[in-house]
Amino acid sequence: MNKQSLSFQQYGVFKSCFVWYLFQFQFMILLFLLNGMPLFGQQQKAKVVMISIDGTPDYLVDHYLKNGVLPQNGAFAKMKKYGAYAETMFPVNVASTGPSHISIFTGASPAKTGIVGNSFRRFDQPWEAPSLSAFRQPLKAETIFQAAMRQGKKVVVLGGVGVDHLGPERRTDFMHMYPSISGPSLVLDLVPDGNQKNMNGKYFQQLTTTATSPSAAIYELSNNVKLPLYIFQSDTAENVANILYPIPQVIIDQDADLSNGYNAIINGHSWTTMIICYQGKQYASSFRLIDTYSKENRIRLFMSAPAEVFGYPASFFQHIEKECGVWPGEPENRKQTSGLISEEIWFEQVDRLAAYSRDLILASMQTNQWDLLFGYFSTLDDLQHRYTLTDPRQLDYTADSGSRPQLYASFIEQYFQKIDRYLLQIMNAAPMGTNFVVFSDHGMIPVHTTLLLGNFLERSGFSVTGQMVKSLSSGNSAHIYLNNSLLAPAVKADYLNRLSKHLLALKDSLTGEPIFELVATSSMQKELGIYHPEYAGDLFVSCRKGYSLSDKVLQDVPVFVKNSFDPALFATQNQAVRNFLINGTMNETGRGVHGNLASVREGQSIFYAIGPNIPRGNLGDVNSLQIAASVADILSIDPPFEVEMMTVFQKGKQKRSKRLTTKIKK
Repeated sequence: MNKQSLSFQQYGVFKSCFVWYLFQFQFMILLFLLNGMPLFGQQQKAKVVMISIDGTPDYLVDHYLKNGVLPQNGAFAKMKKYGAYAETMFPVNVASTGPSHISIFTGASPAKTGIVGNSFRRFDQPWEAPSLSAFRQPLKAETIFQAAMRQGKKVVVLGGVGVDHLGPERRTDFMHMYPSISGPSLVLDLVPDGNQKNMNGKYFQQLTTTATSPSAAIYELSNNVKLPLYIFQSDTAENVANILYPIPQVIIDQDADLSNGYNAIINGHSWTTMIICYQGKQYASSFRLIDTYSKENRIRLFMSAPAEVFGYPASFFQHIEKECGVWPGEPENRKQTSGLISEEIWFEQVDRLAAYSRDLILASMQTNQWDLLFGYFSTLDDLQHRYTLTDPRQLDYTADSGSRPQLYASFIEQYFQKIDRYLLQIMNAAPMGTNFVVFSDHGMIPVHTTLLLGNFLERSGFSVTGQMVKSLSSGNSAHIYLNNSLLAPAVKADYLNRLSKHLLALKDSLTGEPIFELVATSSMQKELGIYHPEYAGDLFVSCRKGYSLSDKVLQDVPVFVKNSFDPALFATQNQAVRNFLINGTMNETGRGVHGNLASVREGQSIFYAIGPNIPRGNLGDVNSLQIAASVADILSIDPPFEVEMMTVFQKGKQKRSKRLTTKIKK
């Protein structure tokens, strides 16, 4: 570990003269560091750590700083006091994880990058072909990472969107890809099958799944790969309050022979990770015992979803796994909603991933072979999707005698505090003279109702099942595509006009206001910076606050569904609605979603920066498209080729993009 940087020391009030002069000396050093002045004639080489804290609304950070939830000696408070900060940061329109990060990295709007949503399609692809993903789609603009490497800088990227193994142009000097989910998680009910195996003189009972087990013991990967898992147990003992309780020791293997070793061993109720190699790729999963039923001689075992892990080069990846261990997996939302795992286990997953994300940055900084390092936290996004409960129209708002909003708010507060502590730990461990740029890709908007846009189109006569039209949603916005092979140009114009009017006529049953804040044709999409001729929809729609969009067509589900993750609150609904709510994605049926227009206050982002090459002060309103140029400015390099806006640090010279902040006109 590197020693703590003096930039982030806490100074107290000292009584003795000696300590007072020492304090004065230290404070002088602090000022030198924060104002970029060299110490004792030594010119520090600029380093930048970029950290994205997914889903962090700037208004919420302001609120927590004001009311003391975030402490005065924490990372956010210190950045605000000693560094630079924005009053708010406008994200790009369609403020979702994929398009937002790509625009932050490139400094270019979706109109240039081609990443117009989390999901979208190309105008000339077959109608039946699957949608394209923002996380895997080739980019049409250079990133700050590529620009830095082109100019001789060493770059580390840990979990960056668009940085993976799909091609040399998507790699950096050192990288750890955000793992790609490759198969389903498992919940296994297991009992002994009567067979015993010997391992080093110890006997293990082989286990088999019960007839009612929620999952089979099959490790599923993409391309329909199914690998059997062999599971064994041996009784051991756990000391709790001086009483020995028998608990199983569980072994996971890829074959039935324990004499040649095994893949993973679970002791008690602790987590353990497993790596499986298949056709040259590595896949990671985590295991945890959920319950043990001694009377029934049965155990319940949870396995997180298999995820492909990749790092480059191999020596760096080995360093990461040595220092941080194996990727622990994402929190399993659907299993929690359905009751297959508890809320406690879900929070354990959140904690493990947050700590791992911190440790990735700490371990990478240790190498000191970098000029630019990017790290990523999904923690606050995960929490707010499930626990944003601030709208009285939300189904959960009056649950638990009205106490649920306060409880959920406390969960979110605790994790803002945790991320604040982790940021401070990272700053204190950084090499002397490191600059930090901390930002989010979007905020989070409370949702009371999911609008099934696919159902609405189908039931309004704009046939989805007849392949006339389809929608692809990103939270509370969506692109709508017309089938050019079935609609002649003359017919298409009339069809589009009727569709626009029908969408605009859809009203909120309580307020009478239009549900869609925006129904945009190509010309208006151009004004908003989201029109790309290959990928943009014939229409782009965005909801008012309180609504999210699903592009599904489900026969027995109404157009509007009050959303919740609590099955007790939708137990009276038909099975189709229950299945929809249990299996919906976080940005489809979540209590909080994103994918909003930049003008939505709750969806706006944070921007903080601190370090020797960063001037102090309030930057006012900034734009996410300025981040790439700002990082280039700190590193003294040219920005990416397609960057659209100037650095935030050139006061009075910022060029505001009208299309990104313009007031929506009805």
